Amino acid sequence: MVQLVQLDDDGYFTAVVEPDESPLEPGVFLTPRNALDIPAPNIPPNHKARWDGTTWIFEVIEETPEPWDEQFDPYDDWTYKNWRSSQYPPISDYIDGVVKGDQAQIDEYIAKCLAVKAKYPKE
Repeated sequence: MVQLVQLDDDGYFTAVVEPDESPLEPGVFLTPRNALDIPAPNIPPNHKARWDGTTWIFEVIEETPEPWDEQFDPYDDWTYKNWRSSQYPPISDYIDGVVKGDQAQIDEYIAKCLAVKAKYPKE
């Protein structure tokens, strides 16, 4: 079984791959783009491997967490429409009441919708 080392466009190790055999030449294997017939690297934890043409170079993967903005509010740009749509009861409750002919259920759905409209009035 033939195995090759697959690199990305920058020379970093991505995987070990098996090339396909040529349909025109049995016993000849087709080498994928950016694949090399070299031993796969033994990559230490939190590192990545880059082939420099003669040897593997191991680079530390630096994780830089995004700074958390304490003032950030994900709902800051929401309008009354966003708030209403997030609070309305599911329409299936209304449809279920209509199908069953349950006027109390229909009235309850409408009351919930009116409460949401009162809580989040048009701007």
